[in-house]
Amino acid sequence: MARELQDVLHYFLPAPAAVAANTSPPPANLVSVPFAPHDVVRLALLWNLAVEAARQGARVALLVPGPGRCSPWLRPGAGPLGLEILEVEAGELSDLARAADGAAARLASRPGGRSLVLVAVPVAWLRADGAGCTLLDRVLLLTRPEERELLETWTALGAISEQAPRARIGVSLFGVASLAEARRAFEGLAALTELELARPLASYGVLIDDVHLSRSIVSQRPIPLSQPSTPAARALTDVASMLLDDARDAMEPKA
Repeated sequence: MARELQDVLHYFLPAPAAVAANTSPPPANLVSVPFAPHDVVRLALLWNLAVEAARQGARVALLVPGPGRCSPWLRPGAGPLGLEILEVEAGELSDLARAADGAAARLASRPGGRSLVLVAVPVAWLRADGAGCTLLDRVLLLTRPEERELLETWTALGAISEQAPRARIGVSLFGVASLAEARRAFEGLAALTELELARPLASYGVLIDDVHLSRSIVSQRPIPLSQPSTPAARALTDVASMLLDDARDAMEPKA
């Protein structure tokens, strides 16, 4: 009989040290998305998310570390719908953080509504000394429901928790066979995070990486613009909306 993720995950990796739960909201318009070397799919999903957020009317910047750490088709410069793609010469988290803070300030100075800075962070840098780094205040982990991927996500969760105890961490599943599979994977990971790290894990839904994602990479045309009626485009709409709603809620004055 299959067991829930939280029942078996501790057999593979030691639990990271427990940390205090988040008690204060981090800046909502700066979101880091970890990726591994040559991780074309996650970078493509991140690019498509950035375009979708711009399509929804936000001012958006996408920061990638360079040179040569990201896919060659993710070129710096002006992207669709006013999206800014910035390649940053960075060797550690603090380099990316300075560039991200500058991009956030620049977007905030422009007239308009919500702004969002998405930052591609090499997953290996999560284990470096990044304590106090604003890049880890808010992190979106993109993961598949397979055991190996979930174990890697659990490792990333522990590293982020050690560096940034007050971080808001969210997860979006991709590469799923069904919504039920995605729900089981997230609920298992969330339960283990609550148990071992004493912190909540936010759900950012499901991203569908169907054939349209491959086509968007080959054609270098984002799904929200080239295939707006597909399930993949609708999934991007949902996830981008959740990210932008966070930014809106953070901007609203508290009663």
